[in-house]
Order: sequence, then structure tokens, then C-alpha cells
Amino acid sequence: MELPNLTNYAEHPTEPGWLIFRFREDGQAAEFVQLLQADGLRHERDTEGGPPYMVAVKQHHRSVAVRLNYIVLGRHRKPFLADAVLRWGVIALVTAIILLALVGALLRP
Repeated sequence: MELPNLTNYAEHPTEPGWLIFRFREDGQAAEFVQLLQADGLRHERDTEGGPPYMVAVKQHHRSVAVRLNYIVLGRHRKPFLADAVLRWGVIALVTAIILLALVGALLRP
């Protein structure tokens, strides 16, 4: 059984020397292309449009391209807990649980 691909990139189905990156938004693909150009990496962009918006990078630049891909995705992701009150409440709750566990461990005879 093959595992599902949870990333937004995969090897090209017909050209083994290329890696295909898929983006939901054109802005993300454009930012990825800018970062590739800044690093001087050879790439090709899908001219048919999207979504998905696709960018191909040579396989031997895989490590750099994947790093740049994660930078772009990180800039465009939503926070896990967007509400500040909820976020600080969760942090306070976890801190209280850890402190109670430490106090219980230290006071244990």
C-alpha cells in the first residue's frame, strides 16, 4: 500500500529529472519563483494557469527548492490558534498542569 503524499511537491510523472511543486494560490507560486530566481535555480512555471499553480525544479536542486518551498508556505499559513485569548489560555493551562505535576512529584514522600 502506497502512503498518501501530504506535501505539495512530487517527482514529475514523465520526466524523472524534475520535481513538481503545486500551490493553491498564484501569489504563493509567484513568491516561490522569485526565491528560486534569487538563488539562481533553474525552474519552469506552468503556463496554463491553475489552480493548482505548478512550478518545476531540477531534481538535483531538491534540498534548496524544498527549503524555499517551506519558507513560502510558512509565510502564507494561518496560525494554529488565531484567537490571542484562546492561545494564551491554552499556554496558561499547560503551564499550570506542568507546575502541578512538578509540585506533586517534589512533595511525594
